[in-house]
Amino acid sequence: MSELTEHVKYPFEVDGRWAVAYHVPYKVRHEGRSYAVLARIFAKPSVHGQIQVGCEGETVADYDNLTPGDVVEIAGDEWRVAAVEYRTRIVLERVRGSEGNADA
Repeated sequence: MSELTEHVKYPFEVDGRWAVAYHVPYKVRHEGRSYAVLARIFAKPSVHGQIQVGCEGETVADYDNLTPGDVVEIAGDEWRVAAVEYRTRIVLERVRGSEGNADA
């Protein structure tokens, strides 16, 4: 994952949803650690997404073949894939009971 200079507040969500833009790296600081999140979207064999999560320079999770309903973990929080929009974004919604880390 490439090195970024700016951090965004984690999680970057509106009304419980986080639209992770296609191929736009997010660098977030959470509980004193730096995380990088990158989404990719593919059309074949059918539209699906991939989210790569890094922490302090190391890849800690690589979720592939994501479709609506799948669950991923980012910085200790669970997110459900709500939508995968080709070349646009992967929309995540917070899994109930996983909002304990949102104020970090």
